[in-house]
Amino acid sequence: MKRRQFMQLLAASGMAASFPINNRAYAATATPDHFLVMVNAGGGWDPTSLCDPKGTGAQYPDRARSGYDGSINSIDLASSKQDATSGIRWSGTPNIDGGTQDTPSATMTRIDNQFDSFFQTYANRMTVINGIDNGTNNHSTGNRATWSGNPEMGYPSLAAIFAAAKNPSLPMAYISNGGYDFTASLVSRARASSAGFIDTLAAPNNESYHYRSSEGTPEADKIDIYQQLKAAQAQRLARQQANETLPLRRKQLNQLFTVRQEENNLAELSVRKDQLEAIVATNAHMNNRNQSMKQQASLVSAAFAAGIAASANINSGGFDTHGDHDRRQYQSLGDLLEGTCYLMEALQAAGIADKTTVVIGSDFGRTPYYNSGNGKDHWPVTSLIVLHPSGSGKGGKVFGASDDKFSSLTLNLANGQPDSQGEVLTPAHINLALRKELNIDQSSAALQFPISASDFNIFS
Repeated sequence: MKRRQFMQLLAASGMAASFPINNRAYAATATPDHFLVMVNAGGGWDPTSLCDPKGTGAQYPDRARSGYDGSINSIDLASSKQDATSGIRWSGTPNIDGGTQDTPSATMTRIDNQFDSFFQTYANRMTVINGIDNGTNNHSTGNRATWSGNPEMGYPSLAAIFAAAKNPSLPMAYISNGGYDFTASLVSRARASSAGFIDTLAAPNNESYHYRSSEGTPEADKIDIYQQLKAAQAQRLARQQANETLPLRRKQLNQLFTVRQEENNLAELSVRKDQLEAIVATNAHMNNRNQSMKQQASLVSAAFAAGIAASANINSGGFDTHGDHDRRQYQSLGDLLEGTCYLMEALQAAGIADKTTVVIGSDFGRTPYYNSGNGKDHWPVTSLIVLHPSGSGKGGKVFGASDDKFSSLTLNLANGQPDSQGEVLTPAHINLALRKELNIDQSSAALQFPISASDFNIFS
């Protein structure tokens, strides 16, 4: 019998008030019916190198310089990089690490594989939102805008509002591995990217901490304090049972002792994580890149499956490519997509892919032209990718657009198509739509932090 079931039984029998149990620690907690993962591409990614490519159209001839003709990208659009059903388009890989389009380098082949695997596998579950105007090229402001819908300080992240709406009393309701994770005290934030750290929390009474002894004491002479405590508890239970005349009460006392000895839910997290990684190994997945992101994804998926978390941030960096843009940006994007593929497979292995929404975004975009160091600087226009739960019937859609010079277009509120009478899409519109899509827009947490924006019909 699990702790939550037993505590419900105790409450029904009237015994709960008889024992000094911390109600907050042992209260029954409802497992969320939905989960949310925010994947942050830290530093400002380049959507034109990802899901809003512009090709080699020499769009900025005044920016032409040696090696670059003023085109936004140094790789042209390819018909093979577009999903025929949804119209979702993605970038090819430019010539890097000594390779060419005719004779690609190993790096180019790997990145192509990472991009193709992601978009070809998940296009039918994906809503790509292009042409978002973040209104800033400042990292901190952009992060707040993307993940809360408000560029000003003080608004909690969407993931924090989600966790508060689902169940803020979960042991690790909101797990953060970086990115914008302000909670406004709606919910506790757990930073737990280290599996070893989680294992320690899961087993605080590990035998290495049990003993009271001097250095050099022979093993046989060490005093095991934990075992002494357990023995004292057993003796106390025996006395209580001896003084209890009703058989049912004696049985419930024994169950209470068993439950209180049960390791906390973090122990289940460790077990779930090991089981999950036996199915989807972090170090034997696709090109075996970005282990940190995969380890974050493994832990988050296990925490959801164990019923101890509702939302999480996963973070991947390397996108602030002011120099050597093509080589650095595309490798970081490829690794981001490979890590997201791992996350999707881990959620499937954990049996919760049909209950989890994944949102991928960044601080802002990058300039549609190269600087003197072959890099790209900060640019306010960006994109967002939403991966819907499996079986939801949603996805396979592009909403919004930017023009051929990578500026945001005004859009029709209903269909997201360019419309001179429409509005420019902003993070406020995105977050409002996501709140509704996740069914938390009327929660007390969301209502404390309203978003004033028109209602774009993004996900219907």
